[in-house]
Amino acid sequence: MLKLLKIKKSQKIEHSQEIVDAIEEVQETISPNIEPELPQIKLFISVDQLAALKDADEDRRNHAQIYLNDIKVKELNSPLLPAFTDKFTKAFSKLGNVNRQCPHCRREYTSIPAQIKKCLGCGKGFYKTKRPQDGIEVLVKEEDRELMKLQWENIKKAELIEGMNLENLERARQKLEQKHGTRHTLYDAHFLLVKRYVAKALLSGRFRLYCSLMYYMTEQDRFSQNFAKALGYYFYLYYLHHNGASNSVVFGDRVMVNVRISKRIFSLLQMAKMQTIDCEDFFKDSIESLTVFDFENMPYSIDETYAHLVKSCEEAEGRKIASVTQEKKPKDKMRSFRLQR
Repeated sequence: MLKLLKIKKSQKIEHSQEIVDAIEEVQETISPNIEPELPQIKLFISVDQLAALKDADEDRRNHAQIYLNDIKVKELNSPLLPAFTDKFTKAFSKLGNVNRQCPHCRREYTSIPAQIKKCLGCGKGFYKTKRPQDGIEVLVKEEDRELMKLQWENIKKAELIEGMNLENLERARQKLEQKHGTRHTLYDAHFLLVKRYVAKALLSGRFRLYCSLMYYMTEQDRFSQNFAKALGYYFYLYYLHHNGASNSVVFGDRVMVNVRISKRIFSLLQMAKMQTIDCEDFFKDSIESLTVFDFENMPYSIDETYAHLVKSCEEAEGRKIASVTQEKKPKDKMRSFRLQR
């Protein structure tokens, strides 16, 4: 997979080098504990796989029509989108103090040690780190450590199609800037390039490839901090994966949702202090507005897929209540085997 750092060294990338360096420092991954029961749906693709879309196949095309209602990339349409956008805006607000002051009591420090556990003034915990919005080094309250990790997690590099020609991508980026007169990144060019293949993937019945293309586009939304929109698209991808999207012009493959999709959903919800049980209506709105497929031909309904998502995050979200069993004394166990008349 192409490394974001290779691209970001270009002077024309949007984010500052301070943010790039800070991203490289953050290694923690926030994710639910998901035990694979079936093989995961493959998510990443290469340019070689896109070459197959050049060959027309009338039989595949006719078969694909059974499942399709549309072949266009649709925009997320939900009355809940503004509310979710507001939640993410608040969750991604800047944390920390840039003035070398304790974030609790504002005690000033002339020099900041590498590791600080408690303020010398108020005794409360804080630490030094860089924040994702601008790469500036700040002092952050200890209780905000988890939120800071989640903020970094959710602006990790966007994935790129493997084997993509960066020179061609750069030329496409330059054309975008000339056409619109505004600043564009390589990821903007990548987004538009990927979008061109969506209809071909659908018409050829390569539904799993379509999912991958949608994933790359969704990654761009997340990386661009359009978190609510990205969440809606990740929900849609979860639905397609759960229904076993296949490149054999069918649904129903015996596979599981790619763990990366589940992790993206879980991490975004954690940052916004939400759980899957808070998102039922937004989940349904997202799939209904984004799908290009006929619901009647899908193995699982939206409700069944939502229930599967909620169940998969049950333990990670702290909703699973462990059954409590009382231990019995050895002599009590022996008594339980005696016949009672």
